[in-house]
Amino acid sequence: MATEKVFMSSEKVRALVEQFQKDIPENKVLVLRRMLENASDDCFESVSTLKLKNPTTTLLLSIFLGWLGVDRFYIGDVGIGVCKLLFGWLTGFIWPFIDIFCSYKKAKEHNFNKLTTTIF
Repeated sequence: MATEKVFMSSEKVRALVEQFQKDIPENKVLVLRRMLENASDDCFESVSTLKLKNPTTTLLLSIFLGWLGVDRFYIGDVGIGVCKLLFGWLTGFIWPFIDIFCSYKKAKEHNFNKLTTTIF
């Protein structure tokens, strides 16, 4: 006897997209919606309780403590965080300044990848 896959309801999909749309890249919101529409209803609870990195927190860490690499440690890029800590000053603090924008985007990409992994 084969079991039939039960897809997530449209209300659940809408709720999850609203919950996560500010934490993932704007161009990936539609992709997330499509993945959730094709996902099993069983994964709703694990996806809805998923803890993601806050891009705003990443931005603030990058602005105030980015020269120490704290922003990269926060999002899990330990190697880049150590490099910024040790060598960011060699670039005249240009690297930490430019990385303000990169770490914000990286946090959103990290969140999207975490959601994708949890859904599948």
